[in-house]
Amino acid sequence: MPVIDIPLKRINKLIGRDLTLDELEEYSLQLGADIDDKREDGIKVEYNPNRPDYCSIAGFARAVKGIADFEIGLPKYALKNSGVTVKVEKSVSKVRPYIQCAIVRNVSFDADTIAELMNTQETLHWVIGRDRKKVSIGIHDMRDIQGPYRYFGVDANTHAFLPLGEETEMTPKQICTEHPKGIKYAHLVNPEGVVPFLVDKNDDVLSFPPIINGVLTLVTEKTTDLFIDATGTDVKAVKNALEILTSSFAEEGYQVETVTVEYPDGKIIVTPTFTNVTWSLRQKYVKEILGLDLTNAEIEKHLKRSRFGISKAAAKDKQNISIDIPSFRVDILHEVDLIEDIAISYGYHLMEPILDDIVQVGEQHPVFKLQNKCRDILSGLGFIEVVSWTLVSKDWHYKKMRTSGNPVELLNPVSREFNIFRDSLIPSLMNILQKNKPFSLPQKIFDVGDISHIDEKLETSTTREIYLSGVIIHSKVDFVEMKSNVEAILKALGISKYKLETAEHPSFFEGRCAKIMVKNKKVGIFGEIHPEVLNNFELENPVGAFEIEVEKL
Repeated sequence: MPVIDIPLKRINKLIGRDLTLDELEEYSLQLGADIDDKREDGIKVEYNPNRPDYCSIAGFARAVKGIADFEIGLPKYALKNSGVTVKVEKSVSKVRPYIQCAIVRNVSFDADTIAELMNTQETLHWVIGRDRKKVSIGIHDMRDIQGPYRYFGVDANTHAFLPLGEETEMTPKQICTEHPKGIKYAHLVNPEGVVPFLVDKNDDVLSFPPIINGVLTLVTEKTTDLFIDATGTDVKAVKNALEILTSSFAEEGYQVETVTVEYPDGKIIVTPTFTNVTWSLRQKYVKEILGLDLTNAEIEKHLKRSRFGISKAAAKDKQNISIDIPSFRVDILHEVDLIEDIAISYGYHLMEPILDDIVQVGEQHPVFKLQNKCRDILSGLGFIEVVSWTLVSKDWHYKKMRTSGNPVELLNPVSREFNIFRDSLIPSLMNILQKNKPFSLPQKIFDVGDISHIDEKLETSTTREIYLSGVIIHSKVDFVEMKSNVEAILKALGISKYKLETAEHPSFFEGRCAKIMVKNKKVGIFGEIHPEVLNNFELENPVGAFEIEVEKL
């Protein structure tokens, strides 16, 4: 969860009031934030990532002004045309194709507000940019640079410049292999190929996005004018990040100016826009969701406290309310998001829980009923249930069982021990038998649970099924014992018509393995485990195993 440090003196200056620490805490809680830390001169607030406009103190102050009725309605920010242009070249189109920019004039910084700005920047990188992948932001002192600017791709082995934190010039490739920021974010570019670059009209380097800025544009306490670039692979994320950051500057009273961006396909955009979006909210839907019989006037009041605007058209339509949504509210995706803000303004603590008039009796899902029935059957046969991990190691899941497969793999596994979703329960049961070696025999254990397979025909490209598996280990376990257990299970499940046919499987002993056929479809397998598998799991006694696809019965 993102956290923002709010000095009381700083937010009071932005709000224009002298709030006490307790009042600030109360308003923060009402806005849905949690107090992470409280001290004499301020608080640390933890907020939901779906409100990235809270990433700056100015953005949070804007919300406090609304909930406290100090200033309500749609914030109005003036935009001026800077006359500055950024030309995007085709060479960057397959690297990091999107860029939007802005200029902020007459800013004033000290050490604390610079640190605050850097925190805001990094929070946007994380919340919207997915750690700079979708969007990264560059903030530059304009004192030593001049437009027009150029955004283009360069060979990573050329165009050396002086990056932040260094005393000698480095090429992009050197930055990616030697500089701390370069090492951390090198995976977002191709250090062996073309990388994005932003330069001014004199070819002075502003930035090597999304990695690092140049020393030339370092923001200091002497900075008065800012040039801001947002570059990325997702045009919506680029726009959202720039709108949120620049609206925060505008909220502080600084002058925001637009920049014209010219793309190689002839498209020209002017950014930022501060353009409001108009939505219609159904009054009856508000009552349906919240259970509150609010009038249109009351709904409008709560929306204004949430810093939305109310269109004049709303007065003519009693069933719907026309709402102007500011560009920094990128979290509004559905009517229910607006209703959530109404609830926040109204106060969740003022709502009384109401029991539904309709009496509904819950019922267990058929799949869970089937699983529980399997548990009862196996327990009656003397098996003990175990619950194994659904995520397993690809290495031992296949290698030790003498098999191969195409499993559902995790993109970024925390550990190699949990890097695939299992497609069989037997390997996990064998692993448990290995851990149970110190205990006496016989041992009979079973598991009933989820497995997953790749299925490109489905929307998710995967299928999830319920398997029932069991293993028996003792000195005399054989095919006959496993056959009797399987037949007892099928009978208890109400399956009277089935066939047991000879089968071959790498994990089972040749000639001592059979498949279970129901309605001419294979629904399971059983037999004696292969000696090599036993050796792989360091088991000295024979093991019998079965696996049944219970949902296919």
